[in-house]
Order: sequence, then C-alpha cells, then structure tokens
Amino acid sequence: MDAGAGGVTGAVGAVAPVFSLAALAALRRSAATLAAASPRPLGRLRWRELGNKLEAFEIFRHAEMQARSAGRALPLAALVDLAEDVVPYRRLWRLEGLGYGHAEERAAPAAPAAPVANIAEPRGWLAAGAAELPAASLIALHCGIGLSLARRLLAASARAPAAELRRELAAYVAGCRELALPGHAAPLLEALGFIARLRLARRAGEVAGELARLDEEAHACFWHGLGRALYFLPRHAPPWPGTPRRLFAAVTREAPAGEGRENALAGLAWAVTLVNLRHPRVLEDLLASQPPWVAASPGFAHGIGAAVFVWHDCTPHDPYLAAWRRHRPEPAGGELARRWERQVSGPAERALAATAAAVARASAGGHAGAHGRVPDRSRRAVDLGELFRVRPGAAAAAAVATVAEPAEPAGDAEPAKPAEPATPPLVAAAGRA
Repeated sequence: MDAGAGGVTGAVGAVAPVFSLAALAALRRSAATLAAASPRPLGRLRWRELGNKLEAFEIFRHAEMQARSAGRALPLAALVDLAEDVVPYRRLWRLEGLGYGHAEERAAPAAPAAPVANIAEPRGWLAAGAAELPAASLIALHCGIGLSLARRLLAASARAPAAELRRELAAYVAGCRELALPGHAAPLLEALGFIARLRLARRAGEVAGELARLDEEAHACFWHGLGRALYFLPRHAPPWPGTPRRLFAAVTREAPAGEGRENALAGLAWAVTLVNLRHPRVLEDLLASQPPWVAASPGFAHGIGAAVFVWHDCTPHDPYLAAWRRHRPEPAGGELARRWERQVSGPAERALAATAAAVARASAGGHAGAHGRVPDRSRRAVDLGELFRVRPGAAAAAAVATVAEPAEPAGDAEPAKPAEPATPPLVAAAGRA
C-alpha cells in the first residue's frame, strides 16, 4: 500500500494506487479484526491506527467517485450538500474527497501538458460558486482542490529541467492565490509538499529550494505538507513497534533544522491528530515517544492545535471531538499527563477559545443573524494561512499578539521557554476567524 489517508491530513486518493471501495472496506475490516484479536494493548492500538487510516481513505475515495460521477456541470455547492447528511466524523474526509474529485473532473478536458495554466480555468471558477458554500466546508474543500492541483503540476514536471520547474512553480503559486477564496491559499500551497514527498521524492528537495527563493509562505507550507506526508509513507503504515520513533527520525532526516523542521513536525502532528481523533491514545503513544527536541518545539503543539481547530470549524458538534477534549492520560499528574496539557489540550483549547471570542465580538458588532447567530460566511474573509505554517520562537508569539487583536499594538513578545512551546500561531488565525 502506497499510503494511508486522512481527510485534511491527506487525501491519499490523490497519491495512492486506485483501490476499489470493496478492497478498502475489506482491508479496514481486517485491521479491525486484528485489533480485536491482538493480545497486547499496544498491538490493538496500532492495528486500530491502521484501520483509521484505511477508513479515512475509504470515505475520501467514495466522495471523490461521487464528484467525478456528477461531472463538472454540477455546482460545487450541490456536491457539498451530499456531505450534510453523514455522521459528523465522516464529514471532514468527505468534503476533502468532494473537493478533490470536483477539481479533477474540471481538469479532465484540459490539455495534460499545461497543468499550471489550467489552475483557474476559467479564471475564478471557485469564487463563482462561493456564495452558496457553507463556511464550515471551505478549509476541507480547499485541501482537496489543492491536492488535485499539486498532483497535476508535479506529474507534468517530473522530468522538467530546473529552469522550467522554476517557472511552473512561480505560476503555480500565483495561480493558487488567484483561485483560492480570500484567506484560503495556504491549503493549496501546502498540498505541494504533501504530493511532492509521496509522488516525486527525488525532486522534493529541489522543489523546496526553488520555493525558498520564490515565496516565503509557499516554502513554509511546503514543509508542513511534507511532514504530513511522512505519516502516510509505506514504511510507516505497518503497525510495528518503534513507529513513533521512526516518524520523528524521518522529520530530522528530511527537513532542515529551523523553520522547515518545525513545519514538518507540525504537519506530522496534524496528520496523527486528525486521523486518530476517535482514539486519542494513539497520540499519547506518539507523545510518550518524543525525543527532547520535540518537547521543546512549538511545531508539535501547533500541528495538534491546528488540527483540532479545523475539526471544530468543520463539525463543531461531533461527539468524538467532545470526547477528545475531555481525554486526559493516566495517571493524573504524571509526566504524560503534563505533556498532554502542555503540548496537546492546552494549545487546542486556546485556539478554540480564540474562535469563540472572535464570534462573540462579531455578534456584539451587529453582525448576528435573525436568530442571534453570526452568519456562516461572515467568518471567512480572513487569512487562515497560519494553520498551515509555524513561526518558531519569539516570532510565533509576536504573530499571535499582532494578528489576534489587529487593532492593538503587538507589544513585546517573550521568547518561548524550551520546555513550554510558544502559543501556536494558529491562535492568530482563530482570533480573526
């Protein structure tokens, strides 16, 4: 198997071989059977983790097939309606699959030799239907669309010389910003790192180098996507002992020290959190296995907090999300419980609190609807790019202070202490959402 899956964590339908839905369902059931039969708790947990990847992939693939069957003539908003009746846990993966399938269907008549020129063909096709799209669907849809765009770009650029790759990347970054709805370009940019690592690993470093010279945001998002992809590599799919250790080693081996590594770590944490939201002990296992440099990193906490933010944004009443927020490792007051508070629940709750405060401010400002609620789309004319990148250290704290309350001076930001990762910059996005 080339990869697992995970909705916003990674629509692996974009990168893995085409499995039939029946095959995916059979694999998922096998993983569940092995989880139930495993004599050891850790064995059960890891088989369950594999089953979670397969289930997310299955949901994504089914939605992609629905979008492709509907054809490009069916408005994206009509496709999104298909995700309204599913159980909350499935909605995130379903929306991403619909976005991916719709973008693939729109690109089908396009000449395969010119993928970049067709990013927004006709120009503004996404904006044309945006008025009918629920705000809660936008992040997941953009993630799916981004995977389609990145897949087509890199498939056409696999053997392109460096100069041509540079031109195509520049056109891609500009095209993503033109196509995306306001504030939603980052998911399209981040998908490039995800697809590059899974489908064009031999040129991933070259792509990163070109983006470093071309665009700061795209470069940071690239590493986030690459870290997300590490979770779905074939070597990390089997439920063998030592997988958490190998995942962290892969981050240090493949991402450069500094902002690149922080973003890759955030992408990895994002993937693990979203795929396993129903089973927080999977994240406990990763947390217990972290080396000291991860404990001192803002990236790990950022990825977890951003993942919970996105899940809540898409499906706030999911009972699994409520259970995840209540979860605490045993024993209470132990080292793992303290790590959970510092790196998991604390960052997530701060992001969600900032969102609630922003909605309350909008309501007080006269933007509430007839029933006292803020209209769905009033929360979306903002930049959510900080969900997909990390600004380590003092820069992160300064970004939070500046963006969360844009009307006030930022003031002096304290550098993050090594054992206490800085408040994730995603809170900045939440404060403006």
